[in-house]
Amino acid sequence: MFVGLIALSTGWLPRLEDKPYYKLSSVLSIMDKFSREHLVDGFEFGLLPEWDSENPPLTPAQAPSTCEKHSSEEILELLKKKGFSVLTLHASRDVGSYLCSEEKTKLAKGIRLVDESLRFCQNLSSKVCVFHFWDPWKKNFDLAGLQKVYEERRKRFSNIEFSVENIPTMIEGKTPFQLMQGFEWRTLDLKWTSMYNEFDLFAEAVEKVDNVHVQGKCQDGSFVPTVGSLDYEKALERIVSVGYAGVFTLELEGKASYDDIAKYVKKLRKLVS
Repeated sequence: MFVGLIALSTGWLPRLEDKPYYKLSSVLSIMDKFSREHLVDGFEFGLLPEWDSENPPLTPAQAPSTCEKHSSEEILELLKKKGFSVLTLHASRDVGSYLCSEEKTKLAKGIRLVDESLRFCQNLSSKVCVFHFWDPWKKNFDLAGLQKVYEERRKRFSNIEFSVENIPTMIEGKTPFQLMQGFEWRTLDLKWTSMYNEFDLFAEAVEKVDNVHVQGKCQDGSFVPTVGSLDYEKALERIVSVGYAGVFTLELEGKASYDDIAKYVKKLRKLVS
């Protein structure tokens, strides 16, 4: 388990160079800059569905279908060569959509992506693998089936914390916190707790949380949610006070400069230390 380490999600890093988010060379360039300056403890590397050569993303995307493609083997080799500290891995955001599909070929691909992501995590010696584990747009799906897939992989990859993120849901009468009860490890995204007003519930079950996403826009030297009204600074102070000692992952929405991020990282370190 990590002890209050700060990571950057890689999905937004190219925006610091005004480059498309799917530009892998820009992702690696910004990772290199932050690493050389020792501003963060590591990264949460995101495997983008835009890089998948088999088919376009199932979830909404802003990239053209002709954008660059990269295999997981190629990316793994590049990350190992660079020697970056990848604290956590974020599997393709499409995993949940595949797993909740009624088409057998898509379901099979979802299971394959889960296995590939967990092996990728092992090969990088990372300890946490984050998943969007259900389809956020679907109004009904087989939750018991998802839990079965999860348990089988959790036992098989026992050295990896298989972490399910509290993404939104369209299931009537259900919230992310309720859906997550059948999963051992959880990634707490502050934006989604703000949206559903569920932060208190997660804070009371912090022993199950192994990753905190500080997702929001950079405003006046702080990060703030783009939905809801959760006070991130108070939330971070509280979660530390009740014993959370995992990784804190910064996830920018909108625009900010490299200096803006560097300054906030220093502020965040004081909040969580």
